[in-house]
Amino acid sequence: MQTKKAVLSQRPKGEPKVTDFEIMEAELPPLEDGQVLIQIEHLSIDAFIRTTLDGPQGHHGTMDLGTPVIALGVGRVLDSRFEGLQQGDAAFGPFGAQTRTVVPGNILRKLDESAVPARAYLGALGMTTGLTAYAGMICVGEVKAGDTVVVSAAAGAVGSIACQIGKIKGARVIGIAGGQQKCNFLVNEIGCDAAVDYKAGHVAEAIAAQAPDGLDLFFDNVGGEILDAALDNMAKEARVVICGAISQYNDLQHVRGPALYLRIPERNASMLGFTVDHYASQFPTMEAELAGWMRDGQLKMPEQIVEGIERFPEAIVMLMNGGNRGKLLVAP
Repeated sequence: MQTKKAVLSQRPKGEPKVTDFEIMEAELPPLEDGQVLIQIEHLSIDAFIRTTLDGPQGHHGTMDLGTPVIALGVGRVLDSRFEGLQQGDAAFGPFGAQTRTVVPGNILRKLDESAVPARAYLGALGMTTGLTAYAGMICVGEVKAGDTVVVSAAAGAVGSIACQIGKIKGARVIGIAGGQQKCNFLVNEIGCDAAVDYKAGHVAEAIAAQAPDGLDLFFDNVGGEILDAALDNMAKEARVVICGAISQYNDLQHVRGPALYLRIPERNASMLGFTVDHYASQFPTMEAELAGWMRDGQLKMPEQIVEGIERFPEAIVMLMNGGNRGKLLVAP
């Protein structure tokens, strides 16, 4: 049986381009004991993928040229030599950018599809999306009723969940996004109280207009100038949560740190970073609460699905350009 895969053909120089990738076909090896043949149904397009393309200095590990691009996914078992998975089961795992794969069964998670579709485990219940937003907002940021919360990259996958968690917990939520359409999406579909269009410029002033008494919690996915704009608008004892810094991922050798970090001691504030796997022991509790909010209609996961493994490179470029809203997936 064959697979079609998106491989890295050359290291990106700055912003990734479609021409940095190549689509190839390959023959899959026969199943051995303990292995599973998977038909991949959806692949998660996440910002961390960009950091794996740069070689040994990659912030989240690295990958070799000519190999499928690192990506988490969900798929269907076509054949199994592993006791824990049977034909037809849905599974989650590090499948890579391809249509089919043979992997050890013990690295996969069998998925319960009784309440949510399998792809929800890449989105609202996904480690790189819903669980990340939950960990950052609740475990690290300790969001509470009455807080004024600002979220950057708020129209993206993690940001849109973080905004909704803030609202569920009783906070006033301001989302930062690029363009009026995304700002309308945040207010009208996600439920933000207000939105700031960073493409319109003067971000610090726009935040100040929406949060005249300062922000209590900033959930940052962007870094750079957006982080400085938030630091300049902190209330006393504010919390800054560093989830990601997508504005810096195209040149990790020259990361720009916050110029206004002295606002932190000035205002008795704090800045904490995190990785979601640090909270792995809490994943079952997080999943249960997120699923409950979904069932109650308090939480939704807008999705944008790109069809075809041939378009996987296009999806990576789209994510880095901010061209998506909600969770970006590829259906191989």
